Amino acid sequence: MQSTGASRALHGASERTLELNEEDTAPMLHFDKCLLLLVRSGSDIPRACWEAGEFLAFRARFPTSHEEHHPEFVGIWVDPLVVDSPPELLGRTSAYGHRAFRIRESFGSSGIWLLCWLDAVHGSTSADLGALRESLVLALVEHQALHQHHTTPQFAPVFDAADGLAHICLQTERLRTLFAEIIGEPLTWNRTTGSIRRVDEFEHAEASSEVDD
Repeated sequence: MQSTGASRALHGASERTLELNEEDTAPMLHFDKCLLLLVRSGSDIPRACWEAGEFLAFRARFPTSHEEHHPEFVGIWVDPLVVDSPPELLGRTSAYGHRAFRIRESFGSSGIWLLCWLDAVHGSTSADLGALRESLVLALVEHQALHQHHTTPQFAPVFDAADGLAHICLQTERLRTLFAEIIGEPLTWNRTTGSIRRVDEFEHAEASSEVDD
């Protein structure tokens, strides 16, 4: 039996995604790759954020020749079974626009967290990063429901530290409209320092910066 939160999120999520995405016009960029952090439990999120952030900061200082220049970190998915046995493929493709994601590369720590580099299957792209994030959450929920995991997952959206607070709040509320009960508090990621922080910490730092100016 699948968890109540995941079940409710799955029912009607794809229709609402299509309705909301119809509002997106004149896209400037296309996204088909992202970073996702899988975490064993909510209590492991602080440790996972610290260690994964340190790893990403180190990797940014010493990039490989084939590495993408600007990976987009879109969120944290809390689900112990996925961390222990990450699937090669998340979600599915269909005529309704559902997206499947393939784990191209991963790095983790002792079954506590796993950082994944994802590619949208078949080279599909999204008009904006928010649409890509929504497609990924739908793929994760579908995977959870398909395997009948007896846990209630949680997705914490992650935004670039350069994003404004209004944008972060708007995108988070949009996710909560689509996937009620499983969207946690948003975080921000500084791609230079690797720091992954709660939005209240980000808001405080932003306010301090304005005072200094």
